[in-house]
Amino acid sequence: MNRALPLVCVLLILAGCADTSPQSNESPEASISSISPAEPTEGETVTFIGHGTDADGDVVGYRWNSELDGELSRLATFETDSLSVGEHAIDFMVQDNNGAWSPEAHGSVKVVPAGDALTTVKTFEALPWTIETGESVTLLWNVSNATSVSIDQDIGTVPATGSVVVTPDETTTYVLTATGGASTATANVTVTVQQPDVSRVTLTADDEMSGYIRSSGVERTTGIYVGDDDANRDIQGFLTFDISDIPDDAVITRVTVDLSAYDIPYDLPFPGLGCLRAYVHEYASIRDQYWTKDLTDPIGEWCDFDDLDMPTHSIGFRDALKDELGERYFQFRLQFSDPRSDWDDTRDLLHWERGILPTMTVEYYCD
Repeated sequence: MNRALPLVCVLLILAGCADTSPQSNESPEASISSISPAEPTEGETVTFIGHGTDADGDVVGYRWNSELDGELSRLATFETDSLSVGEHAIDFMVQDNNGAWSPEAHGSVKVVPAGDALTTVKTFEALPWTIETGESVTLLWNVSNATSVSIDQDIGTVPATGSVVVTPDETTTYVLTATGGASTATANVTVTVQQPDVSRVTLTADDEMSGYIRSSGVERTTGIYVGDDDANRDIQGFLTFDISDIPDDAVITRVTVDLSAYDIPYDLPFPGLGCLRAYVHEYASIRDQYWTKDLTDPIGEWCDFDDLDMPTHSIGFRDALKDELGERYFQFRLQFSDPRSDWDDTRDLLHWERGILPTMTVEYYCD
């Protein structure tokens, strides 16, 4: 009887050593990395990025949920452009390989109606932003919620996203203006042009080789007239400059023409005769060519007296003079070509007197 007691005790001890309770599982953890953009316009693509960790296993499932739209996705990362307008409370959960779901991670996104969205300039940059004279730069931009986008410096209307190549001849600030609905946004970028040592020379039109020409082909060098006469015939002027002192290998950076020394001996040519325009004309060929039917693009333009009173520089003058380097003279024609006459039977003329003729300032450097 007593010998059975140790056996019972041994069995009880062995039974107590065995661990028969089930193994525990730790829940995974969910985290939202980003929801971008945080305030999109209706129809705009939104990117959701999330991830999860599991200390004792692997993450195998994902679930995104919107308080407004319900379940959005079962992927860790996804994009959608169909979110409803309004403020979305976002929940994100992950599941481990044992079937357990994590506590919810929380985020938010606000979808704005397209008509109420603010116009925004997301980016406006220049690559590169510093150049040498004569080099080019690319302007790049990205604008949202705009019905019109434009850039100054004669670039004009552009698409909402795009690029353009420019070649400024001096340090220039470009201003982008975007408009949409009742909002307007602007941005600017400055391109720095590193200038070499620049020479500058101011030339005055030659008295003996500058003048005007009538429709008959009669040429005069007794000052300059431009406009029309009392018989409604147009009169064109021409300016001739001696450029022989500018080196043949000069790099022209700017040409500035000053027409401000005019007088008005008769009636006003503006606005009846349109804009005063300058056209390249090969030296010594002005005779019998008072009017050219096939006009090239003008190299300069003045549309009122305010324009005429200010010295004017343009790429047109610069490029035209570049083409004439190595020649003795540079000549261009002035005319009101839009229209040729205002048909009022009066003299509508601009006049420059001999000895007080227009000037041309040339800036250049030599390699």
